[in-house]
Amino acid sequence: AAAPAAAAEPVTIPGAERLAMASRATGRDYRIDVWRPAGPPPPGGHPVVYLLDGNATFATAVDALRVRARRGDVTGIPPAILVGIGYPTDEPFAVAARSRDLTPAGTEVAGTGGADAFLRFIEEELKPAIAAAHPVDPRRQAIIGHSYGGLFVLHVLFTRPDAFQAYVAGSPSIWFGGRRVLAAEPGLAASLAERRRDLRLLVGVGEHEQGLSPAERRSPQAAERAARKARNRMVEEARELAGRLAPLAEHGLRTEFVLFPDEDHASVIPVLIGRALGFALAPSEP
Repeated sequence: AAAPAAAAEPVTIPGAERLAMASRATGRDYRIDVWRPAGPPPPGGHPVVYLLDGNATFATAVDALRVRARRGDVTGIPPAILVGIGYPTDEPFAVAARSRDLTPAGTEVAGTGGADAFLRFIEEELKPAIAAAHPVDPRRQAIIGHSYGGLFVLHVLFTRPDAFQAYVAGSPSIWFGGRRVLAAEPGLAASLAERRRDLRLLVGVGEHEQGLSPAERRSPQAAERAARKARNRMVEEARELAGRLAPLAEHGLRTEFVLFPDEDHASVIPVLIGRALGFALAPSEP
């Protein structure tokens, strides 16, 4: 006779907890996942990494950090607190909610333009809640976003550069709203020229985000997709932005551009997260 099947148990992430937050700033509900490393914190508190689209990114980031931080003497990556900012759904992306939260105002695109309210939620509600519950280092805060999330990261950097010390803009949708986000870019240069800061920015994009991936070439919509990608110029917009910001190194902004080979807009997410954690948590250069 066959042995009885073992009883199934829910899978959990060791060290993680989930919070429900209702934001005053946005009027929206959020699902906040938090992972704290085991053991005592350093004297100044743990660094904190905030991950946008937490439904799709949090678990990947936890595993990537757990593997690397356990051998910090080799990897150079310290333990850190991870905060996934997600939505109350089991889907990886809450399309309508993120479209509102992650895009800047000033366009006529319906259902968008809530980036400033979302940033107020992070700065005035979420960060204080995390700091009240965990030993954090306010001088080592990072934010990671992809697609519209990458667009939001750039919006924050351009308009509120003191909000974080490390910024990761993955596959940023610079094309959105007639490249509206770039209107605020000169403000960053002016702010850094007035007061130097120690900031870092990683801009990463997949090789197949401007041209067709092998799978897309076989699609009946190949021509339509190729035309859309040509208009959006994902790779070149990201590369050109990094090039324009590179001279700001003299005012304290270190910018790095990475083109991830063989990756498309979706497949780039896990490799981006791995690269982003190393970038965000590496010790500051002397």
